[in-house]
Amino acid sequence: MDRDELFDLLDIESGEQFEYFENFADFVEHDGLIDGDAVYELICEADMKTFAELCESYFYDILENVPGDQIDLYNLLETVKRVLVGLSEAVRNGEENAELKLSDEFNRFRMWYSSESEVECRSMKDGAVSFLSVRDALTAARMEKLDGEEFSYDFTDSLGYELEEYVMSYADMAEES
Repeated sequence: MDRDELFDLLDIESGEQFEYFENFADFVEHDGLIDGDAVYELICEADMKTFAELCESYFYDILENVPGDQIDLYNLLETVKRVLVGLSEAVRNGEENAELKLSDEFNRFRMWYSSESEVECRSMKDGAVSFLSVRDALTAARMEKLDGEEFSYDFTDSLGYELEEYVMSYADMAEES
């Protein structure tokens, strides 16, 4: 997917219009390949304060649906959020290569979250097993509250997501708290 196709997916004409929760959700939850240059162009054009706020909101929403016994997944997603928000702050501060680091990390996370991860979901009713992405497993966990069907989740094989090491100052981390 190139820049024009990405912007069509997000229903925007320029990165400056990347300002709604739905834009962020559509971007993260798209499970197809998106050219790294297209992601980079969006990051360069988007307002980073808004991007950070959307990131915070999106992760707050998905963290609400992490099953209570999945502490490792919760901590991993919380760490990813902090890294993405921290990198967006680095972009705002004009740090060297920050746009590239943010676009690379965001695209890696997006692919892991929406398509590359594998979660075992077992129906408590009939024992049927299915394998879903983290995104789809968290959606199923949310649906449990609505339709009453219960599942057990094994996120073990999905916990191998490795964050790139980025240097963040103590002040940057304190601002995020």
